Amino acid sequence: MSRLLTVDYDVDEFSTDTLSYIGDAVYELFFRLRTLKEAKRRTGYQHELLTKLVNARGQSRALEFIDKLLTIEDRRVINRGYNSKGAKKRGNDIDYRRATALEALIGYLYVKGDFAHLEEILSKVMASVSTR
Repeated sequence: MSRLLTVDYDVDEFSTDTLSYIGDAVYELFFRLRTLKEAKRRTGYQHELLTKLVNARGQSRALEFIDKLLTIEDRRVINRGYNSKGAKKRGNDIDYRRATALEALIGYLYVKGDFAHLEEILSKVMASVSTR
């Protein structure tokens, strides 16, 4: 990957909420780029797909689809994200907390530079949309 969109920091230097913030941006950009080709052919397709994927409920459900791909380290990051200050912003909204956990994982993998595992996870989420 080009240095344009990479960071040169130790992933452990970032707070969980910062990782979630980064993960949110990476998650949305991934799906926007992956749906561009189809969006050219069908008006509203991209918006329709993104509204299923890029929201708390969709991201919460995505965790179920990627469960078998998760490593012990992934689960640790997800747990940190679920219990982070940012995740608790909306009280006990389980979908919001799970979405924040997923975003933390995406941000963690991105900053860490584990792009192969990141793509594996995001591709699995993308494939899950067709089964909904």
